[in-house]
Amino acid sequence: MYRPNESRQGGFPDPLADAAIKETREYGLKYAKSIESQWGSVESTDSLLSRRNKMFERNRNYANGTQDTTIYKQLLNTLDPGNNDGSLMNLDYTPVPVLPKFVRVVVNKILSRSPYPNVEAVDPVSSSEKNDMKRKVEMQINARKELLALKQQTGVVLDIDPEKLPETPEEAEIFLGVNIKTTAEVAAQIATNMTLTWNSFIDNIYRRCVNDIVSIGMAVSKRRNDPNYGIVNEYIDPARFVHSYTEDPNFSDISYAGHVKRITINELRRISNGELDEEQLKKIAQKVMGRNGNDSSAIDKYRYDDRLKKNVFGYDEYMVDVLDFEFLSVDKIYFEEKENRYGNTNFFYKGFQYEERTGSVYERKPYHMNVVTVYGGSYILDCNDYIFGYGRMKNIPKNVHYITRARMSYSVVATNFIGMMPKSMVDGCVGFSDMLQLTHLKIQQAIAKAKPDGLIIDIEGLENVQLGKGGELQPLDLHDIYEQTGVFYYRSKNPEGGFQNPPIREIGNSIRNINELIGIYNHYLRMIRDVTGINEVVDASSPKTDALVGVREQAMAASNNATYDITNAAIMLFKQVCEDIVKCIQILPDDSVIYRVYENAIGKENMSVLSSFKDLPMYNFGVRIVKEMEDEERAYLEQNIQISLQQQQLDIEDAIAIRNIRDINQAELLLISRRKKRMKAMQEQAMQNSQMQAQIQQQSAQATSQAKMQEMQMQAQIEAQKMQLQAQLEAQMEQLRHQNRMQVEMLKAQAMLGFKTDDKEFKEKIEVFKENRKDERVTKQAEAQSKLIAQRKGNTII
Repeated sequence: MYRPNESRQGGFPDPLADAAIKETREYGLKYAKSIESQWGSVESTDSLLSRRNKMFERNRNYANGTQDTTIYKQLLNTLDPGNNDGSLMNLDYTPVPVLPKFVRVVVNKILSRSPYPNVEAVDPVSSSEKNDMKRKVEMQINARKELLALKQQTGVVLDIDPEKLPETPEEAEIFLGVNIKTTAEVAAQIATNMTLTWNSFIDNIYRRCVNDIVSIGMAVSKRRNDPNYGIVNEYIDPARFVHSYTEDPNFSDISYAGHVKRITINELRRISNGELDEEQLKKIAQKVMGRNGNDSSAIDKYRYDDRLKKNVFGYDEYMVDVLDFEFLSVDKIYFEEKENRYGNTNFFYKGFQYEERTGSVYERKPYHMNVVTVYGGSYILDCNDYIFGYGRMKNIPKNVHYITRARMSYSVVATNFIGMMPKSMVDGCVGFSDMLQLTHLKIQQAIAKAKPDGLIIDIEGLENVQLGKGGELQPLDLHDIYEQTGVFYYRSKNPEGGFQNPPIREIGNSIRNINELIGIYNHYLRMIRDVTGINEVVDASSPKTDALVGVREQAMAASNNATYDITNAAIMLFKQVCEDIVKCIQILPDDSVIYRVYENAIGKENMSVLSSFKDLPMYNFGVRIVKEMEDEERAYLEQNIQISLQQQQLDIEDAIAIRNIRDINQAELLLISRRKKRMKAMQEQAMQNSQMQAQIQQQSAQATSQAKMQEMQMQAQIEAQKMQLQAQLEAQMEQLRHQNRMQVEMLKAQAMLGFKTDDKEFKEKIEVFKENRKDERVTKQAEAQSKLIAQRKGNTII
């Protein structure tokens, strides 16, 4: 069991000891023995490490559907001790995989929303720089029309292309939130994503950690700075993890941590880097001989390997438990105040040890500051005095705002952490899963004991039956006839002459208690649903086609609330890992191979800006974990996109841009912005079309009016010309009449004056004169009519 105040080794060493003492092997060995004393060994039945290991193993077996079925056999035999019919021998004891299904639903639901880090600089200098950039962009957004005109006229682009600038306040908000990043933020973002990819963190480590959170309620990851592989993240089995007492589910207040790993002595020889000689390794082998599956007879065996050119010992494959541990301590770092020959006072860093110099020409005055440091090493369990790799750890990532603080390399989260034991979702369902399995076995047993349908035969009704062929048939003969033909003969009257019922009745043998057992099975299934929060809507086990959308959303929200602690623990673990990665990148040595790898990957300029933060304590990074939208959110967003496309309120380019955004809030903001922009453009287009139609109608009306006026003018001109021609014609006719009358009068006068000739000549002359006058009148009338017709034709063409 966990004993915080007891230790067979005398307790933990003095945490206020001098740094030189803490760096000694003896100090580290005493600390490791104290950890071993508190947690015990895996072999001990009453140790906390053993109890936690057993609980985790049991929960994992239930989560995978591989739990031990012996308990079910014992319970069934206890419930029916006199059962000798063999029905229990033919049962399928394979566990019903109901609980593994719920575990997969929760795990896959978390993993489906792939998280990614959003690195932001939160220090005052970066905030001021980003605010300046935002103000600059806002000024360009406000002057977008003028910048567009400048580009069209001169082709000059100032800073940002005005065509890429947002037009609406919603687009401006998205643009400023996504695109405004300093060079350091971009470099840190790229480096963090690259480190996660190199470690296969999301596909491997994070998946296993999420499964651990759901199954055993705890997840552990470790970070280490490897000179060859860079920043490395490793998965740690929580069953092998040890730590100081805490009640914080994020383990932010632990003072020591470590994990037990089981390795071969050959591997121990390699990682000890010569700190353990062969004699010590053999003593360790003698300690673990006969344990952990080690063959006792191989302890003294050895052979010479010609290929490796060295001796190979039989105990090289012995398995040994090694405790990798770390602990926090407080040390003093010293600074020296010194006055130079010019009278100026300077401060010099002196490290963790300070030796006062005597006989100095100038006055020297020491100052110290308490800082948190991390010590660590590896201790071989159950072997008392063997430790290697111990000392003050280097390259510890620190928050540059709090340089006196430090964090260990473990990232740990848990759910419902009480009494040093986490309570997982699976742990709360173990009892119900056992009862569900027992009910399933009882259903199998009831089916195995079920009898086929039978018959009740009254022998007396089958006696003395004659078929008219002589002799009487026996009851078995009648039964054979029934089995072969389906016809049954019997006597309807008894010997006393009374009528009797048919002697055969069927027995319908149903399975006993099957409905009750099914009801019990469904009851425990509902109990598991109540504990896990996974309802029928979430796992789609019995979807209802007539369920309203609001009902489904309420069911989904209820499930999300029930599993929030699991989801939050997974996000907190991811955030701790990303924060450690960013801080480790900041302290990479400039001359290291890993620094050059990052430099080639993210660019020399960005890397130099990022690494400058180690010398500028005013800079600091904050990590915000952003999750991809859920399937329901994505479906709801896609539904809105389709509706907008059908109503022509969105272009296909806008739909593609919205689908590429991971954050649901930004996607909805962009959808609203693009819809408003599209609707505004459609309204402007409709207004332009309306104005064009009105203009066309006005022009058409004007043209029609002008045509009518021209037609009226032409008609008036024609009428005036007609009247003029008629007046001219009447005047000419009147003139002709007047001339004719004058000539007639002249002839009358001549006749009266004596110029008469004979009657015959006079009459001929009169007739000739009349005919001539008549011909002249006809000719003039024809000429007048021709002129009138020609004038009419000319006016019509005009």
